[in-house]
Amino acid sequence: MPNQKPKRLTVNAAFFQEIKEDHKHLRDLIEKLCGLTSNRPALGNHKREFVTLLAELRDQLALHFALEEAYGYFEDALEETPRFHEQADRLRGQHCELYLLIQQISESAVEVCDLEEPDLLGIADQFEAFNMAFRAHESAELNLILEALNLDMGVGD
Repeated sequence: MPNQKPKRLTVNAAFFQEIKEDHKHLRDLIEKLCGLTSNRPALGNHKREFVTLLAELRDQLALHFALEEAYGYFEDALEETPRFHEQADRLRGQHCELYLLIQQISESAVEVCDLEEPDLLGIADQFEAFNMAFRAHESAELNLILEALNLDMGVGD
């Protein structure tokens, strides 16, 4: 039996830094938006900020998903565990769904904001639903990667 070395997952330091900065920027944008949507009576006073933050979130989310897909860190973690491929494909497919959702919310916010009496409460509800879906998606990605890495490392041995 040939002596096989276990594969190692390597992460480029510059890529890792870019991912960290991306996650921080996403968290900051979502926190600001949650702060605005949590104070519904005052939301109308911050309509331009709300619209701007939604557009920034849309753009940052595009970068976030592009980084995940371009650098393939997802694939590295799953390479040795093909039983997770279907779940990984499903999660990757959610990138487009989530991006289109935040794009639609951002566009709706621009349209509503231009009205004389903007009703941003519906947009706030849409953002909160998006935020829940995005957090569930990110959690599922993290759990999948951790489970694949735990199997690879033989946790519990």
